Amino acid sequence: MKPLTPTGIPVELQAILAASRRFKMDLEIIQRSTNNQGQPILFVHGILSAAWIWDVHFLGWFAKHGYQAYALSLRGHGNSPADKPINRLGLSDFVEDLRQAVQHIQQQTGKEPVLVGHSMGGMVVQRYLSEYRAPAAILACSVPPQGMMPVSMISTWTNPLLAMKMARIYSQPEQTDLQFARDVLFYHPVSDADLQVWFQNASPESIRLLWDMNVNLPFVSRIKLTPLAVLGARHDRLVPASVVHWTAGTYCCSLTWINAGHAIMLEQNWEETAQAMHEDIQKLLK
Repeated sequence: MKPLTPTGIPVELQAILAASRRFKMDLEIIQRSTNNQGQPILFVHGILSAAWIWDVHFLGWFAKHGYQAYALSLRGHGNSPADKPINRLGLSDFVEDLRQAVQHIQQQTGKEPVLVGHSMGGMVVQRYLSEYRAPAAILACSVPPQGMMPVSMISTWTNPLLAMKMARIYSQPEQTDLQFARDVLFYHPVSDADLQVWFQNASPESIRLLWDMNVNLPFVSRIKLTPLAVLGARHDRLVPASVVHWTAGTYCCSLTWINAGHAIMLEQNWEETAQAMHEDIQKLLK
């Protein structure tokens, strides 16, 4: 894996990246595979989540369809340890986690993985692709290259109560009301039992990260060097259609719509989403 030419990367960012690489984290990486020669694919989760969210349905499905499927828990999430308090973790830390996971997969399989980033994980993938290449990448319900500010502004303008509740949930996910979680994350029916299990695994989020996603923005021209596709959910209340269009328009890439809410990998029609991703990947790898 060779980094892109560093020209244009701010000196401060170079220093942060150089410092972060001195730390080797024991990251949680879940793997499912039925074909040791298949194309590896690495899923990156969003805010409050971890690798488990992809293991409910997606890792098994992609393994069954010939991939070597992996999901990463970013530091401070799931079973990945953090080397500092959660609110001091920034976007550069998570980019370094992704770099280490990619290296691990390369060493294990001899191949670079396709990257799939959901929500905040989509921004992690974009910042990673600002420095490195990948065979292909999918940005699913992703924070746009313009950062979190447009998403926050739309949310505050159209539904201020939703914005206030989400701000509280970032720091206290254990206090999430299940009905609110159902309303904001899902379009299709979902049981209380499933919601209870899933939200027991929720991880508090870094306030610094939310700030970083407004100022530490990706380098669009470099990201375009990697074959890209964008996937949006028609009923997403967190990353609305206008934001998804910005992302696809910025990268001049294909856009696929799924009839779902933000939690595309847990929705009843999750298999439709998996199939759409699979088809996009096949096109991007040609």
